[in-house]
Amino acid sequence: MRIVLKIIGNYRRIRKGKKYMSKKQAMNPYLPLWEYVPDGEPRVFGDRLYVYGSHDEAGAEQFCVGDYVVWSTPIEDLGDWRCEGISYSYEQAGADIDEAGNLAAPDCVMGADGRYYLYYNRGARMSCEVAVSDEPQGPFTYYGNVTFSDGSEPKAKLFDPGVLVDDDGRIYLYTGFVPTPESPWINVAGRYSLAFELEKDMKTIKQGPFELLPGCLASKGTEYEGHGFYEASSPRKINGRYYMVYSSEVSHNLCYAVSDKPMSDYHYGGILISNGDFGYKGNELPKMPYGNTHGGLVEIGNQWYIFYHRQTHGIECCRQGCAEKINLNADGTFSQVEMTSCGLNDGPLEGLGTYSAAYACNIIHESIGKERYSIRKIVRGTQPHIFEEKIDDYKEHNIQYIANMQNKTIAGFKYFHLGKAKNISLEVSTIKKCRMNVYIDEECTEEIASISIGKTTGWKSFKGKFNGPEGIYPLYFQLVGEASIDWKSFTLQ
Repeated sequence: MRIVLKIIGNYRRIRKGKKYMSKKQAMNPYLPLWEYVPDGEPRVFGDRLYVYGSHDEAGAEQFCVGDYVVWSTPIEDLGDWRCEGISYSYEQAGADIDEAGNLAAPDCVMGADGRYYLYYNRGARMSCEVAVSDEPQGPFTYYGNVTFSDGSEPKAKLFDPGVLVDDDGRIYLYTGFVPTPESPWINVAGRYSLAFELEKDMKTIKQGPFELLPGCLASKGTEYEGHGFYEASSPRKINGRYYMVYSSEVSHNLCYAVSDKPMSDYHYGGILISNGDFGYKGNELPKMPYGNTHGGLVEIGNQWYIFYHRQTHGIECCRQGCAEKINLNADGTFSQVEMTSCGLNDGPLEGLGTYSAAYACNIIHESIGKERYSIRKIVRGTQPHIFEEKIDDYKEHNIQYIANMQNKTIAGFKYFHLGKAKNISLEVSTIKKCRMNVYIDEECTEEIASISIGKTTGWKSFKGKFNGPEGIYPLYFQLVGEASIDWKSFTLQ
């Protein structure tokens, strides 16, 4: 079958009815490695899963520099993502990033009229703005701002809006921004997240604002202490109860709170995921370069998933969407899950084939974790990191790899079904000789391969024997030697 592409901005979109991409496996990040859609809100409309997020770019030095784009996949095949194109541009929003700030994290819901409403906040504005479309993928057109009935707006920054259309048709809007005291944005922050009820027109305030979740400035002595609200309100209704996913004051955790009421009496539930794997099974050390996070819950079939994002490029504003399976316990709680390389896949990855090193879910080195990633500091020169190298004007042609991998760096991939592969090869670039040892345990005690790497001019492959056992295991690659290498991929065969 011939696939027909249409150029839309910097995106090549396949015409309606044709697949953008078909994969045998769902990887993590779940979108192509050249795409950077963080703050992902997963929403099921019809028979497809849609993700609404902000839009970073590889190597950018500020957040959300791109127009909004929408990606979707069939709910029966979570590895078959296609780009629906630009859904809402800076031009459509009426002002560029220098005039009004970035197009920050959005949310999208369907109204009673069958149309789709996109809620968002601009970085330099206080308002929650709304756009509308007849289709879930857009394109959206500006509809208006969230206001009181007299046309005035709340005197608060309505950041990271999340929207819930309840079973009875009532509409709730949740927003908020409570950074820590040392933040340069502390002067525009409140002390709590906020809740509103909206009229049927989806933009006029019927009730509110009501203070909802305490931030770090109000959480001391409460059940939220140490886990106060920071940003990223993401509401869901599950089995008759109201769940609020949010980014906590440490910013790398997605936490949740639960209530029997939509706009009051929420109790802290726990951590869902950390993009440094902090707290998972008591872990206190970073398993990945970490920074802010944002995401939401979605149920597909009988399986729940938590969406979040990871950090790349040695800076906080080059983020990629990830997702993990998560189970709803019988008592209505969720337990924290770990970062993996196979999040949306139906089981472990195949133990044969070629995998980009950029699918690592763990990058561990003594230089990582002394401080979290920041938009105000680039650490590419001192820390191992995931990087994208531009090849030409088509993003699909760019290559992604782990850059500046140093002595004793460990890169982990979870999980594979091993047992068939007998050989392994690595594609690397380095100016010094070194060795890569491969293990099936994070402690690096159960070695299954060791590959000698020579000096290269550009990318070159090096091979070795692979003695992986039968079963489901992670793979941990540890670099040994006084070298700094770039690592593109590995092949199991």
